[in-house]
Parts: sequence; C-alpha cells; structure tokens
Amino acid sequence: MFKSKESLRLLIFMALVLTVPAVVSHVLPAKGHFDAKPIARLRAKKPNIVILSDSMVDNGVDPELLGKLLGGRRVELLWYGGTASAVWYFRLKNYIVASDVHPELVCILFRDCVLTNPTFRTGGIYRSKLETAMHPDEPTYQLVLGKGFAGEGDMQRWLDKIYSLDARRYALHEKIEQSSLRLVATAGPAVSKLRRWINHTFALTNLSGAGAEEAAAVTKARQSKFDPDPRRSFLPHMVATAAEARLPLCFVRVKRHPSADGTVEQSESLRKYISDLRKWIEDHGCFFADDTENAARTPDMFVQPVSDHTAASARERSTELYADKLRPFLSP
Repeated sequence: MFKSKESLRLLIFMALVLTVPAVVSHVLPAKGHFDAKPIARLRAKKPNIVILSDSMVDNGVDPELLGKLLGGRRVELLWYGGTASAVWYFRLKNYIVASDVHPELVCILFRDCVLTNPTFRTGGIYRSKLETAMHPDEPTYQLVLGKGFAGEGDMQRWLDKIYSLDARRYALHEKIEQSSLRLVATAGPAVSKLRRWINHTFALTNLSGAGAEEAAAVTKARQSKFDPDPRRSFLPHMVATAAEARLPLCFVRVKRHPSADGTVEQSESLRKYISDLRKWIEDHGCFFADDTENAARTPDMFVQPVSDHTAASARERSTELYADKLRPFLSP
C-alpha cells in the first residue's frame, strides 16, 4: 500500500513537471505586436536616404550632418541595438517598402558574415525586436527559420513546439519589466521617460565591458563559405524585395576595431567570404562598400580597445567617412 501511494505521488509529480511548463509557455503570447510607428515616421519625414543597422550607427552616423554632406538630403536612421539580418529584412519589407516613400538609397551597415547568418540575434532577448517588425504571416520567416535551425532534428523541433518557454520567455520578461517601471514611476506617462533614461544609462557605449563583449559575439558568429541560398539567408530576400520596389540598395561593411597600426586582422577564409559576397551583391544590381581598409578610420575613433563602436567624440569624423563611401552611389 505504501509503495502504491508513493508511486502515485511520483506519477502526479512527473505529470505536473511535464505539463505545467508546456501549458504556461502557450499562455504567453506567441508573437509580439507589430510596431507600425516607424512607417508613420518615414511617411512624415520622407527621407532621401534610409540607413538600417544595429547600434554601430549610434555614434557612428550623425544623420543631419550626413544629409548636409550628401547635398542637403534627408537621412533617417532606422536602427535598433542588438539586431541583425532577420530584423533588417523585415524592417526593409514591412517599414520602408510599406511606407511607399521611395528613398534614393537604402543602406545596410553590417559586420563581416552577419548578412548570411540568419539565426544570429533571433532568439531569447532579441526575439521581441524581430517580432515587432513582423506580421503574423511571414512566408520568408517560415522558409528561413520556421522549420528549425540548422542541425536540429525532428525530436528537437517537436520538443521546441511543446516546450517553447525559451522562445517565449521574453514576453514574460517584458510584462515584468513594464510592471516594474510602472511601480517605480508615479504615473503611466512617466514610464516612457524612465525607460529612455535606463536605455541611455545602460547603453552599450556607456558600459565599459559591453562593447568588447558584443564585438566578441559577432566575431564568434558562424563563419563559413558564402552561401546565397534563399532557404539559408535573409540576404537574397532583401535584394529581391528592394528590386521589386525599385529601391537602390547599398551594403556597407563597417570597420572592426583596428590594431595600433590601423589594420584589421582578417583570416583568408573571411577575405574569400567577403570577396564572394561583394561579387554576388554587385551581380544582383546592388552597391557594395567596404570600410575595413579605410586608413582614415583610426583606433582613437573607437569607444575602447576591442569595441567596434564609434566614440561620441569621433561622431563627426565618422560621419564624414561614411559620406565619402555613400557619395558615389547618389546622383550629383
């Protein structure tokens, strides 16, 4: 009798352990709400140039100065820290193309192999940034990421479908964050101001170790042979979307933090990858510029050793260098 009761308790315990996480994970929203505000901003500003990137452009580009240097054009920075190729594709399609503003040039600033690394910064804390630019039905997402990441077997995908806590936990984090902000702020409208203050205080460029950590993360991102397969990358979809909308598209490889002599160490495989990437991009009617060998972008222009981010004191000079790169792609 004793063993029977203990066995029953064990079975109940195991059932709860297996069932509760699955139920809780599916109570959380499957997707964040689409953020349409960038569309309204683009329509209001009607920019001549739109730049898509991550926090590399925070101090790296002064939009007003860049516009002046490029003949009095209006420049819009459509950047979001911690984003990569997946977010850039959906922002291109669902914001820039959807806004119907037809800029003279859409420019994507990227680092090394990020353009063909579709899974980079798409999960965990980065997932919400991706989903705010996505509609509920996105065939390209299903094509590139929807069937599971490379290397996942059927069993792993089955488990992810039932126990999707890792993919969905960001939603719970956001709810907790919002509640905490409202608890600290005395009124609802103060929440946005408090959030901006927190973002500024803990911005990547204001944290001593964060810039180096992010640079290391990009460096560790998968490097392989250049592969333009539309099932494995968002790059072909970016190019096709821009071509269909008749938007000139430019890709600019930003310079990583250089050594004391101003050069950036690159492996032979990375050089081959960039060469193949450039050829493919230009063969498909887009522009390509590489700032890596730009001797004018010196080590003192960066936030700190190993960090790839531009220091605030070098914002003007950095903008001038990017203007030099973009000028050939624009009409006089």
